[in-house]
Amino acid sequence: MISFSVRADTDSHLATGTAETDAMITVQAREDGTAGSRSPDYAEVIIIDCSGSMATPRSKLDAARQAACAAVDSLRPGTLFAVIRGSSIARTVYPPEGGLVRATEQTRADARRLVQQVEAGGGTAIGRWLLAARDLFAEHPDAFRHAILLTDGKNEHETAAAFRAALAACQGRFQCDSRGVGRGWVAAELTAVSDALLGSARDVADPADLVEDFQRMTVAAMARARPEISLRVWVPRHARISLFKQVTPTISDLLDHARPVGALESEFPTGAWRAERRTYHLTISDLRPRTSTEPCRLARVAVVSGDEVLASNDVKAVWTSEPTLYSRRSRQAEYSRATILLETAFTRGTEALRRGDSGNAADHLSRARGLAYDLGDDTKIEMLDQLLQPDPVTGRVRIRPGIDPHDLEVFDVRSRYTRPARPREPAPGAGAGPGAGAVTRRPRSRAGLPPAERLVHRPGAVAARRADRTPRPRGAAGRDHPPSGRRHLRRTHRAA
Repeated sequence: MISFSVRADTDSHLATGTAETDAMITVQAREDGTAGSRSPDYAEVIIIDCSGSMATPRSKLDAARQAACAAVDSLRPGTLFAVIRGSSIARTVYPPEGGLVRATEQTRADARRLVQQVEAGGGTAIGRWLLAARDLFAEHPDAFRHAILLTDGKNEHETAAAFRAALAACQGRFQCDSRGVGRGWVAAELTAVSDALLGSARDVADPADLVEDFQRMTVAAMARARPEISLRVWVPRHARISLFKQVTPTISDLLDHARPVGALESEFPTGAWRAERRTYHLTISDLRPRTSTEPCRLARVAVVSGDEVLASNDVKAVWTSEPTLYSRRSRQAEYSRATILLETAFTRGTEALRRGDSGNAADHLSRARGLAYDLGDDTKIEMLDQLLQPDPVTGRVRIRPGIDPHDLEVFDVRSRYTRPARPREPAPGAGAGPGAGAVTRRPRSRAGLPPAERLVHRPGAVAARRADRTPRPRGAAGRDHPPSGRRHLRRTHRAA
């Protein structure tokens, strides 16, 4: 089994009259060495796009078959599973009679044989594929239910309304990781699936990498130890939750999943958990400042499974008129604020590029690069340097000519991946007590943009440019890294 802990990092002091605060919530799940009351059931559905485009080049379909077989071979003995062929309709390839079967040597061999026989043909209707998976899972409501969805194309053979309705019908029924292979998939569709069904979305540039990716997803699904975990958030009367997003390992918005629990609490489903750490950014607005010298509880975040509270912690702060106190910021909350700002600026920039609005695109992407630069997010800097270049005459930033539209889809998916913050050491001589180890608010010039000459992309530049900046939090190695920035979060991310 696993046990949970909750940590809340926030600004310990707020300026008198401040009605909004932010917190980084860290939820840690650890193996506790105890055995559950019974062995959990796992159910896995593998959905392969077999539309006509998968035949060009042939290597895509061949790789998809091999990946599906590898996923089947990675299942724990006894796992319930099925394989769906997706086109304009959804058809269960294995078991041919429908339903789910348990993984044995024989059923795995039968599944591999039938999967190797699938051919490409037809259109793409992702919503229908997901509804077919939902129906397969329906007879096993107590199992850990997970699906893998692979597509290479745009969802062209069902309406956008039908796709949205399918996602809504599948919410809470199972989790799904989505993958795009080739060049025809659409980032917004992959992320719509991952957001609604609490999974991940990624591009797979080389079909040969599908086998390893499918194995990794299947093993991760089999490692889940607690199903249906939610975060329950209490805020004071008159206050409200204006923003709640997962920050690591990927950015996703939780507000759309909110379920009211009484007058002052809301629950946010997070799906099944294994031993892992996830961080969240919480913004509480419309607070009523108090004059107490003792910390006031501004929110409580609890990890719950049904009615059982597994762990909880409070967000607390003191209102003060002392600038030396309220000007000191939690470095963790700063980090999560900035991560969200970076992802938003990145997304708005690529959206503007698709509209042909190069001026706004340059503004948003320049802001994103400034944020990435502040935190040393080298992965995103390199992505942004493929989109931006300095104007040699004006020195201002502009969009590079000849950008491949497919690169925008790739960047939209990859920009959601983040890395954990690594706390900085307190400044020499910093004492214990409120605000110790925090960072002092510092002015930013031109929304944090680095000088234009630093936008020149050249080998070795990432390491060379560090000497002229204040060290920032660094994180563990990962596909992506995060940013800085703090104000305007409410304006740019306010819930409708």
